[in-house]
Amino acid sequence: MLEHELPRLATQSYLDANKIRIMRISPSMDRLHGHEFFELAYVMHGSAIHQLGSGASRVSEGDYFIVDFGSFHRYLETQEFLIVNCLFAPEYVDRVLVNCPSLSALLSNEMMRFDAAPMGSPSADRTYRDRNGHIRRLVEEMEREYQEQSAGYLEMIRCHLMEILVRTVRSAAETERSKDHHPAVAAMAQSLYEHYAEPLSLEAFSANLGYTPQYLSCLFHKETGMSLSAYLQRLRVEKSCRMLAETRLGVSKIAQEVGYCDLKHFNAVFKRYMGLTPREFRARSAAT
Repeated sequence: MLEHELPRLATQSYLDANKIRIMRISPSMDRLHGHEFFELAYVMHGSAIHQLGSGASRVSEGDYFIVDFGSFHRYLETQEFLIVNCLFAPEYVDRVLVNCPSLSALLSNEMMRFDAAPMGSPSADRTYRDRNGHIRRLVEEMEREYQEQSAGYLEMIRCHLMEILVRTVRSAAETERSKDHHPAVAAMAQSLYEHYAEPLSLEAFSANLGYTPQYLSCLFHKETGMSLSAYLQRLRVEKSCRMLAETRLGVSKIAQEVGYCDLKHFNAVFKRYMGLTPREFRARSAAT
């Protein structure tokens, strides 16, 4: 079956008016399906095979994961399987994140204001382990708040969800620090993060680091999963999202601030990453 023929769960059918839904379910084996929202799933009991795209792994009590936009998944071989599902639109976390395209963008340093290392980003293609039960307690508190709906419950849930996301970022950062990154790649990533608005190129890095541009290009892609230009574009788009939502600067000025001299090119790059033009993004952010 082709991906476009697979069922996709629509936001308006599964989320409540506040762009979130929390429920405890025992899913049986189901069809591969996708979402127009994020799904945080915490395994409370039992186990199952979780298929995400073409990959699959067994998840059990104490595991949790986040299903990305555009990802298709299902459960197989369920054994007394019980999970708490938190379905949420990105703008529930922060209005700046309206139309956020992926988990990596949701958990990016700038859009979430995290002071984390520029290398690596948490991904939806892995399972996280709740080793001390802290995430479980947060999930249970979110579930209780959602059921009782006392005054301020939406903000309480958001705070708990933010803590889960921050702890997930920390977990991913610790994993990154345990890896033996090539010093040239680490230096490039740090320079991109600090000087994203400047004209950076493989040739300049080559001259500074003493490796050929071709070697650096292959090395950078191998360790980050993307090209240097794509990495830089993502950083610039993330910076521009915050400016569009929180300042009154014109789009052309913001484009210059993040390193684009050509407004048409900036608009094209922004729409490719965010699915909206900068002006559409600003309007959506103001409306949420």
